[in-house]
Amino acid sequence: MALGNLIYQHILLFYVLFKYWFRSFINLFTGGPPLKDLSSETVLITGAASGLGKGLAQRLARLGCTLVLWDVDEGNNARVAEELNNETNSKRIHAMKCDLTKKDDIYKCAKKVISRVYRIRFFFP
Repeated sequence: MALGNLIYQHILLFYVLFKYWFRSFINLFTGGPPLKDLSSETVLITGAASGLGKGLAQRLARLGCTLVLWDVDEGNNARVAEELNNETNSKRIHAMKCDLTKKDDIYKCAKKVISRVYRIRFFFP
């Protein structure tokens, strides 16, 4: 009886492993389940003038998000926002100069965000 139970557990284990392996294999070719639609979301990204922040902004802009870009480098931040607005044919990307080392500057920028887009759904520091 114990040997039969052991064999049954092994067969069940292999079945479960094969099932998940097969699903993963199929998802490689089909792209997997659909992602959440982000076109109606508002996202705040800090450090968006260059590097990872810029890359994240580019990706989210292509997905249709409304973006608020904060960076201490006002010139590059405005340039990135303008490029993304032109690329996506929209006016949903807003650039703001914000120095995150100054508490008063953060509050001032937050008030601007509330007046422009009302509410932020996602925040990427």
